[in-house]
Amino acid sequence: MSTKFFYALVLTIAATVFQLVLFFTGLQTERLSTGQYVQWLGIGIDAVVLWLGIKAVRDERPGRKLTYGQRLGAGVMISLYSGLMSAVYTYVHFRFINVNFAEYTIDMVRAKWAAAGLAESQMAQAERMTRMMLAPGVQALLVPVFTVLIGTVLSLIIAALLEDAAKPAPAGPDAAT
Repeated sequence: MSTKFFYALVLTIAATVFQLVLFFTGLQTERLSTGQYVQWLGIGIDAVVLWLGIKAVRDERPGRKLTYGQRLGAGVMISLYSGLMSAVYTYVHFRFINVNFAEYTIDMVRAKWAAAGLAESQMAQAERMTRMMLAPGVQALLVPVFTVLIGTVLSLIIAALLEDAAKPAPAGPDAAT
């Protein structure tokens, strides 16, 4: 198994566990309004796994060197593999585990729409569109797209921060001059 695929699998498992924690703590159901903010912790999980994955790819190379582009590419590939695997779990999650996610979401956003002064006809139209976007199949199709987008942004940052491990040591006390 390649290092990139291994870390993609780790990222997928971490994301799956995080989704289940959100579900079982009610942050994807009764307490969805709080859960929408807690979900941002998922980006932290992504960043940690991508950092470890890119570092592992770098460390397995001779001389422990990767160019910026190679580090970025490793992170994007980890994200892509993870996004594709996560799409399968996302479908299962919203089709069989959290089957009422759309209802909880509609309840939450309807109050916001009403507070914003939307007419009932506007809310009905927005609800139809929201329900369509929250369908398990649509969610499964969107997961790889957003996983790669977020993974690319994180990888751009991580690739810049993660330098090559094998840097030449200064030659002596006069090396700085």
